[in-house]
Amino acid sequence: MNSTTREPAPLVGIMGAGAIGLYVGGMLAVAGGHVVFAARGRTLESLSRGLSLSRYDGFKSALKPEHYAVGGVEGLAKCDVVLFCTKSGDTEAAAIDLARVLKPDATVISLQNGVGNVELLKRLVSPHQVVAGTVPFNVVRLSPNAVHCSMEGPVLIGPSDASGPLAKLTEGSPLKLQVHDNLDAMQWGKLLLNLNNGLNVISGLPLLNQFRDPGYRKVLAMAMEELLAALDAAGIPVIGATRTNPRLIPRVLRLPTWLFRVVARQQLRMDETARSSSWDDLKAGREPETRFLNGAVVSLAETHGRTAPVNELICSLVAEAFAAKVSPQMPGDKLVELARKVTAER
Repeated sequence: MNSTTREPAPLVGIMGAGAIGLYVGGMLAVAGGHVVFAARGRTLESLSRGLSLSRYDGFKSALKPEHYAVGGVEGLAKCDVVLFCTKSGDTEAAAIDLARVLKPDATVISLQNGVGNVELLKRLVSPHQVVAGTVPFNVVRLSPNAVHCSMEGPVLIGPSDASGPLAKLTEGSPLKLQVHDNLDAMQWGKLLLNLNNGLNVISGLPLLNQFRDPGYRKVLAMAMEELLAALDAAGIPVIGATRTNPRLIPRVLRLPTWLFRVVARQQLRMDETARSSSWDDLKAGREPETRFLNGAVVSLAETHGRTAPVNELICSLVAEAFAAKVSPQMPGDKLVELARKVTAER
């Protein structure tokens, strides 16, 4: 009699129980995975009572605490794979803590914003395998233990010993997780999209409303073009994190609003709750990630003899918003005027 043995599902750790960490970890638990959250403070206390998940398509799940484990970083000691989901500014401290407890054959997969985290992780958790990943969709944190995914899209991870089993775990589940061979180039494609994070803070609007404003679309297009020019100067390839060719996105953003909504309808499949992670940081009183996003464009441009004045402007305006602890709710036409002015001065 023939029998087949199924490879056991990996024990998955979540380092960084923010919106992305809670959503991806929670959805893996829904898929039947064994998930351990490393959390602290209000999140640790709240997760001990349960985790609420919802999506733009009507999916809802109220996970009871027996469907996952939660505790300090020590709880990740037996994990086969750790999804690293902290804010970029917390990478070093969190990685040092994680390195103390990782088992020898564990794999770390970064699902963070920005483009420098993987190299930093490789230095800090060596000799463990570190893999790039990206989450090109929006997740809103409704409370310490409730998250809502407001856009469609897959979690993308690079190839590794753990990637195949992790993707296998999500087969047939609401969470789409795909293995992609060139995550380095795709991370730049994700950064291209993340240049809007700070603009969402400046507008003070839900993402859908912000994208209806032609002024904000024009400034985002200008910021993206600065990144694409810097990548060309550096000889760095870029792959889109969405179905749209990244070099076409600025052109699409400049279309009249009625035509933009037709052409970009796939990318605009989000509900009215969608906000950027930077907006969440503003509301929570955390440090902004702008220096790892728009600031990374400025640094790359300067390294290769170029300037990125629009991205500098966004960094400055976001810093002012965080200092004031409130969005300036700047009209789009005023922002376009400022962007054109700083560009003309270079």
